[in-house]
Amino acid sequence: MYYDENKTQQEIANKLGISRPSVSRLLQKAREDGIVEIKINYGESFARLEDTLEKAFGVKEVIITPFDEDKEGLKRLLAEAAAGFLIRALKDWDIVGVSWGTTLAFVHEYLKNAPKLNVTFVPLVGGVGQTKLDVHSNQIVINLARAFNGDWQLLHAPAIVDSLNVKNTILSDKNTRQVLELLEKCTVALIGIGAPLTSNSTMLETGYFGDKELEQLKNAGAVCDLCSIFLDNNGKLCQAEINQRVIGISLEKLNRIPLVIGVAGGADKHNAILAALRGEHLDVLITDEHTAHFLLGKN
Repeated sequence: MYYDENKTQQEIANKLGISRPSVSRLLQKAREDGIVEIKINYGESFARLEDTLEKAFGVKEVIITPFDEDKEGLKRLLAEAAAGFLIRALKDWDIVGVSWGTTLAFVHEYLKNAPKLNVTFVPLVGGVGQTKLDVHSNQIVINLARAFNGDWQLLHAPAIVDSLNVKNTILSDKNTRQVLELLEKCTVALIGIGAPLTSNSTMLETGYFGDKELEQLKNAGAVCDLCSIFLDNNGKLCQAEINQRVIGISLEKLNRIPLVIGVAGGADKHNAILAALRGEHLDVLITDEHTAHFLLGKN
């Protein structure tokens, strides 16, 4: 009914007498069991839209998924598409930098048939808060490396520290410096695109920001974060002191990585994704059909 009759999850739930989350789980199981092969069904239908976006924003590749009104369902669709791209794109000796977030945390679940490669995964930024550890870059790095039978390095540091003095102390550690130096050798980056000031931002949900940081980001016009680097609506680095306290890759060094893959979707991320594209920070964009139409309308 969801795919053939174009019914919403709520309509299906009402008809079957079950909850909408139950419908979402059943649809997810159908995808995992191979009953539904979305890639085959939507690839051609989005080809023209993907091509138009590639030309409009000058990116190497755009991959579009269907939209799912269920937030986790949408994140899983994006994660599945990201997994497929990694399987296609990664090769031996790649060094893959990875950021953090709820969408990226699902990617490894769709890599059950990933090839065994001599690749290394490394966090692009430190950890965010003491909760939701599964969305931290270190955990995502471990999961991805295991899926490809590769190696990993971990960054044992916060994403953002309280002061430059604290940052300098952390950077004085030899192991931390070695990981950060490895980031300069990355051949691929897999990153989420954050909308730091939206009400359901993962960064806000972790309680990582205090009122001072929130006010600073609002005043600086932050609409996007890449690897906990905060950008304005044109994709330029915000003039916010908080950007100086990040433990991770710099925007300049991120832009030097040959293949940067941005993964994000949903209405809350529209302006953040647009900013990342305007700033020319992405080589590949993986997003949903609704976001794709929004982006074309803004170009």
